Amino acid sequence: MGKPARRLALFGDIHGNLKALDAVLAAIADAGIDNAVCTGDIVLRGLEPEECIHRVRATGWPVVGGNTDRRVSNKKLKPDTELRGMRPGTRTWTRAVLPDADAAWLANLPAMVEADLGPHRVVVLHGDRTVPPGKVHKDATDKEIIAMMDALGADVLVVAHTHSPMIREVKGRLVVNAGSVGEGTADNPRPTWALLEVDKKDRIHAAIEYVDAPLAPPRDPKHPKGE
Repeated sequence: MGKPARRLALFGDIHGNLKALDAVLAAIADAGIDNAVCTGDIVLRGLEPEECIHRVRATGWPVVGGNTDRRVSNKKLKPDTELRGMRPGTRTWTRAVLPDADAAWLANLPAMVEADLGPHRVVVLHGDRTVPPGKVHKDATDKEIIAMMDALGADVLVVAHTHSPMIREVKGRLVVNAGSVGEGTADNPRPTWALLEVDKKDRIHAAIEYVDAPLAPPRDPKHPKGE
């Protein structure tokens, strides 16, 4: 059995944006990182969901399921469903263009992934639902976060979903949100990912990394809610 990794990349909230995903995967490769976890939300709203699934699967890295992955994979299509007239990027359109095998893969993604980074236990969730009770966001109290980390046995808790990059230290433990690969903000449309690294003294460090290109436009406010 190999030694635990010393460096770990984190990326997610891709939302069908292939150019942004390719840029982030290239950045991870250029950094010489061999281990990573995808934090979910591979599909929905972007126009290349199948290609994004295949890119992520080709890495061989573990993936947690996000809320959009579940919404798309659970979508039931009528037998006479036609792409003509659908708005590209919606849940119905995304499910219609995905092969059944890809939808099944999305449906079977785990809610949680664990990884060892040096002596530290990293727990990765998408962060949109209760695993365990509570959600992690910038306004969560230290007490709430410690309770969740204790329940999970996590030295480092990784979440996603909000698209807001975050590194927060709570009583010597870390909470990290890698931001979003495919959907940035109006003032910062750059794809983001995160790096965890353990130094020679087994201290863990986290950094938010940016791809220096405007490849991650914010979500279109006209996009139907829930789609």
